[in-house]
Amino acid sequence: MAAHMILFLITGSAPPILVVTLLVMCYLAGYELWKEEDLPLLWKAWWILLIFLLNVVGFALFWAWLLYRRWRGPARPA
Repeated sequence: MAAHMILFLITGSAPPILVVTLLVMCYLAGYELWKEEDLPLLWKAWWILLIFLLNVVGFALFWAWLLYRRWRGPARPA
């Protein structure tokens, strides 16, 4: 196990299944953000990048935020 981790740290390459799951998480987040029409593009890009950087933790934070946003209802104009 330690040899695999050292090889990963030295080469910087991830197993293909991890790359595929990361891309799937980013795709699913993008698909859900596509439905949020009142959200600025910068926020959408920020969420995708956060998921790309934090992986599963970022994906969980995204879903919690999205659930809260949809539960709260539409934003009120200022």
